Parts: sequence; C-alpha cells; structure tokens
Amino acid sequence: MLDYYNLYLPRSKREIKIEVSGPRNKDNIIFDTIYFLDGQNAFKDSHASFGRSIRATKVLGPFAKETRNRILGVAIYNSETELGRINEYSPFKIKNTDNKEWLKQDLNVFKNYCYDFIHTIIPFIENKYNTHRSNSHRAIYGSSLGAIAALYLAFQYKNSFQYVGAFSTPTFLFHDELFDFLKKKLVNQKEVFLYCGLNESSDEVYTKHDYRNASSELYKFFKENQIRTRLVYDIKGIHNEETWGNHIIDFVNFIYFDDIEYR
Repeated sequence: MLDYYNLYLPRSKREIKIEVSGPRNKDNIIFDTIYFLDGQNAFKDSHASFGRSIRATKVLGPFAKETRNRILGVAIYNSETELGRINEYSPFKIKNTDNKEWLKQDLNVFKNYCYDFIHTIIPFIENKYNTHRSNSHRAIYGSSLGAIAALYLAFQYKNSFQYVGAFSTPTFLFHDELFDFLKKKLVNQKEVFLYCGLNESSDEVYTKHDYRNASSELYKFFKENQIRTRLVYDIKGIHNEETWGNHIIDFVNFIYFDDIEYR
C-alpha cells in the first residue's frame, strides 16, 4: 500500500512529494525505515522519470514477510529538473563536467536540503508512523548523484542513518573534496553497500572504467577504515533503474545479513 504526502521544507522554502510503502494494516508494528532518494523512481513505473522504477516494493514486502523484519519504504521525490537535481544532490562544486548547465549549481540548495531532510522529513515520517527512532533502524538509498547525497547525509549527520546503499557512485565529479570529507567524518557505526555495473556509462562522458574505479576505490577506502562494506558488481549492469532495481535485494540483505563481496 502506498501513502502520498506533500511536505513543505522550511529551509529550502519549497514543497516536496513523498510516497510511503508499507502494509495496509500497520497496527502494532514497529518499522525499520529505508529512505529512497530520486523517490519518483522508487516504487511505480508510472511515476518514474524515464518510465521505469526500481520497483522496490517487490522486494520490501516479500522480504519483510519472509524474515519478519518490518520495513517502511519512504520515497522522497527529487526536484524533477536537471539543474534542480544537481543542486539538491551535490555537496561540492562539480569539476569534471563539460555540461555548462551543471556549472550553475548552487551549493546552498544542497545544504538547506540536507538540513530539512534531517530536521523536517525524518521527524515527519517518525511522527506519522510507528517507527524505530534510532539510526540503527534507518537506511538510505541513492543512485548515481543520489548516492553521493546518501553518503553525505549519513556521514555528516552522525545520528541519521546507519546503513547506506550507494549505487553507481560518481566520485569522479569531485574526487578530492569527497574523500577529504569522508576522512573527517568517519565513524565506525556506519555500514555501506556499494553497487557498480560493469557496463555502465552516463551523460556520454563517464565510462564503465570511471564507475568501476570509483566503486573499487570507495570499497577499499571503507574497508581500510573498518567500515562494514559490501561491493556488488553486475557484469551486464548499465546505468538505469531497471539494473539498480535488480540489486535492491542485495542492499536489503546487506542490512540484515552477512558481510561479503560479490562479483
């Protein structure tokens, strides 16, 4: 069952759309929460930007039933324009791009959005639903640039999310700034799932080598710093929601089960 909300963000001074996926009968259930960035692409193909979602509900419902881990999926729509999404999900100035539109980014948009995520979005959900109110029961998922935002939110705000699903993470957009940030913010309580398609490219500029190198470097960095990490490669994986959706189950398994590296 999906619930729909419009929520005003006071710092960002705008309204966002939220979809929440959970069982029809929520009585006497305390939920873990997984927050999905690019939320219009989370649950329904009819809402997705490119006609295909990651279909996360097909994983969350059966997984919860089988394992008795009750999960609430919270999908936060992005601003639905290219520059709006760039602003919303970019913590640092993008340097590695030929796209002039991207160079217009406003870092204040990102800072305000993160503040609102922690101080408005999460409290709204936890007051609306019966959820565990601790970071050990919260996860966040992001793909592509959304993966950068997910990592930032988890590490910048210590009590936000214990689990991060970072899919196809483009660290090459601002490599040095991102790793400097992570080094300063490292805490052992975080757990990071990484996914990379070995056949993916994006924006006619970034190649499968860029994405593979980015994910491999992140994996090594987290392992060397005693952060529980899993890296999943998909040999046929490309840069789209259909491929990412095939590996949502891997992310959910990572949250609840063992620590291994797939290839």
